[in-house]
Amino acid sequence: MPDECLIVRLMVAQNNARAAIGLSLGPWLVVVSLQLAAVLAGVAQEAPYPPSRTIKSITWHWDTYQTAAIGSDLWPVTWGPDDHLYLAWGDGGGFGGTDSDGRVSMGFARIEGGPEHFQGFNINGGKNPEHPASFPKKGKTAALLFDQGILYASINLQDGVWPDVNHVLAWSTNKGATWAKSDWLFPKRVGSFQPARFLNFGKDGAGVPASLAGYVYLCGVKQATQRGANRDVYLARVPRGKIREREALQFFSGLDANGQASWNREFAVAAPIFSDANSVAPGGMVYDPGLGCFLLTSFHIGPGQLGIFEAPQPWGPWSTVAYYSQWGGMGTAGEGLTCEFPQKWMSADGLTLWGIFSVYGEGAKQGIKAHDRFNLIKITLSNTAGGKTDQGIEPAR
Repeated sequence: MPDECLIVRLMVAQNNARAAIGLSLGPWLVVVSLQLAAVLAGVAQEAPYPPSRTIKSITWHWDTYQTAAIGSDLWPVTWGPDDHLYLAWGDGGGFGGTDSDGRVSMGFARIEGGPEHFQGFNINGGKNPEHPASFPKKGKTAALLFDQGILYASINLQDGVWPDVNHVLAWSTNKGATWAKSDWLFPKRVGSFQPARFLNFGKDGAGVPASLAGYVYLCGVKQATQRGANRDVYLARVPRGKIREREALQFFSGLDANGQASWNREFAVAAPIFSDANSVAPGGMVYDPGLGCFLLTSFHIGPGQLGIFEAPQPWGPWSTVAYYSQWGGMGTAGEGLTCEFPQKWMSADGLTLWGIFSVYGEGAKQGIKAHDRFNLIKITLSNTAGGKTDQGIEPAR
């Protein structure tokens, strides 16, 4: 049977109208539609990288799953100098608030204690904050980093229709109480660098491997013409003492003849560090010192389509730890926003993690129903043969 017939028959089962449109516009649209049809039918998509030889299996402990701050999303996280975790949220009241009670466009919070019995406090904005909101009406961030006592954020200024928005670097010298912004932008323009996540290491930026020391790293995508069109992730770096200087920014541009990373000030010659033909929405990147590798998460369609990858360097070579089509029993409609594993909550051997994640939309209302809130779960990894990666779906209760 020709491939086109197989695709069309699959699509007919999902939506006769879409199949008819595919036929009328020719084979090219039918082929493009295969990816969507497979997802709608629950068919697993192919992971972009081979299975990991370092991490043999991953288990999600759904009995530890906790939620908080219903009505607030995003929740990027970093480890502060006072041994607390610092986070940011969007469009809600933060801890103790709701979608309307204490609502701000962007707020900042602090978590004290361990993952089993944490306490969340709103630092800047939200319900009963310690300090008034710096971003009450506009502003979003998915990139936080504590480094040398200063809290940094890359902020979407929300001055256009996503993804056509400017980003700005902001910082706080008093643990999120007040904020200052740079006088330069990551400018909105199709094809320009759009920052997404800081690469996080240990407490207050400590614990950077010697080969990477002296720099702060920021990953992002190339601004696309529409939402969901990204296929590549890029990496920028800047000397730790010059993070506020635009001219000091450099982009990874590939490996030289000796296999060493090359860097260039021009994004036009940048090379991707990670690619997925199914789409990329970077969820987070952190160094796992126990395993001596980097963990990267990326959503490839919606809330339930999460990929987890590991590599010896931030630019690879990457291997697949897990690649889900229905993670948490969630669907394709909506967005996967963040999924991060703070180093503070990693075991010494790097095999036990706690994941903080955020998802949004109709697909996120299925399965574990994680839509628009702070989500926390325990994860264990295995580096011995014989383990089997679970399906990432919460067992029936």
